[in-house]
Amino acid sequence: MDIAGRWPSPITISRGWARAKARPWNQEATDAFVRLDRGGVDFLEAATDYLAELTGAAVYSPAMYPSSTRVWTRAGYVETHQLEILERSTQNAAPPEGIKVLTVVDWSRIQEIDDAAFDGFWRMSTDGLKEAIASTKRAVVLAVGEEAIDGYAIVGAQWNVSYLQRIAVHPDRSGAGMGSVLLRAALSWGRQQAATTMVLNVRDENTRARRLYKKEGFSSTGTRLRILRYGP
Repeated sequence: MDIAGRWPSPITISRGWARAKARPWNQEATDAFVRLDRGGVDFLEAATDYLAELTGAAVYSPAMYPSSTRVWTRAGYVETHQLEILERSTQNAAPPEGIKVLTVVDWSRIQEIDDAAFDGFWRMSTDGLKEAIASTKRAVVLAVGEEAIDGYAIVGAQWNVSYLQRIAVHPDRSGAGMGSVLLRAALSWGRQQAATTMVLNVRDENTRARRLYKKEGFSSTGTRLRILRYGP
C-alpha cells in the first residue's frame, strides 16, 4: 500500500485503483476514522489493519445508509451507533437578523465551541469540520454572536437538497435562542441555493437538539444512518 501524508495529520491510503482517506476520529481520541473512496473488501481490510496497528485503537466508518454497510461488515466492522435522519421543507424560510456568513473562518474559535458543546466521542476535529464543508458542492459557515462568535452552523447544498452538517452553540450562551437563529439561517441559505428540503441527523439521546428540531418543524424520515467500528 502507498501512504500519502503523516499521521496524525490526514492521510491517503491507496493500492492501485483503490483509495481511502483517514484521520484521527477527533482531537482527543486515539481512534481513527476512515472513508473508503473506492475499493473492495480486501482493500478495506488492509487499510483498516494498517490503521489499527498504527494507532493501537479502534477504527470507525462514516455515518452510512444501511445499504452501504455491506462491504464494511464483510471487512469485520460492527455497528456501534445510529443516527436518525430528520427533514423539513425550506419553503417560507426567511433569513433572521444577526447572522454572519464567514468568508474567513476562525477555526480555533469554531473548535473551542464544538469542544464545549459536545461530549467526548461526539466532538469533531478541525479536519473533520473541514471535511463537512467539502462534502457538498456548495457550503458555508454561518455564525452568531455580537462581539465574538458564540455559535456556528455548517450547511451545504447539492442538487435540490441542503444539509445541516453541524450546528453548535457555546454552553455559556445556551438558552439565548441562538440555536433557533442559526437553524433558520441555515434553512434560508438552503432555499437561496434552490434546495427545496433540508436534512440533518441526530442521536436519540440528544434531547436538547431534538426539541430544537421539532420546534423548527423537522420530522423523522424513518431512516437511520449507521456508524461502524473495527477493533477494541
